[in-house]
Amino acid sequence: MVSGSWIGLNHQGRGLGTEMRVAMLHLAFAELGAVSATSMSFTNNVSSVSVSLKLGCRPDGITRDVLHGGVVESQRFRLSREDWHSREHPPVTVSGFVGCEKLFGISGGETDTGAAYGLTRD
Repeated sequence: MVSGSWIGLNHQGRGLGTEMRVAMLHLAFAELGAVSATSMSFTNNVSSVSVSLKLGCRPDGITRDVLHGGVVESQRFRLSREDWHSREHPPVTVSGFVGCEKLFGISGGETDTGAAYGLTRD
């Protein structure tokens, strides 16, 4: 599973990025059965890099892209299902998921067993 997010400057530094990422990773691993999750941030975005490392993500390479006519570097991160489950996290409750399974490429009633979820799987 690949994720991305953006938090406005006025809302940064309050833990919202960490809270959002924990919720997304819980959904990926506990509800969707993802094998790994990847994310990416600009190498100079110290806050985003810190959140990734704090949650156990491991560096997974660098990409170079053109943005507004200039070259920017992004750091990729990867978190395995095993690494996620080996760490403590704040409790997350998922509600309203039943009936949304098709939006995630799964059929209703499938569980966290590694069935074909339509996600990028390793």
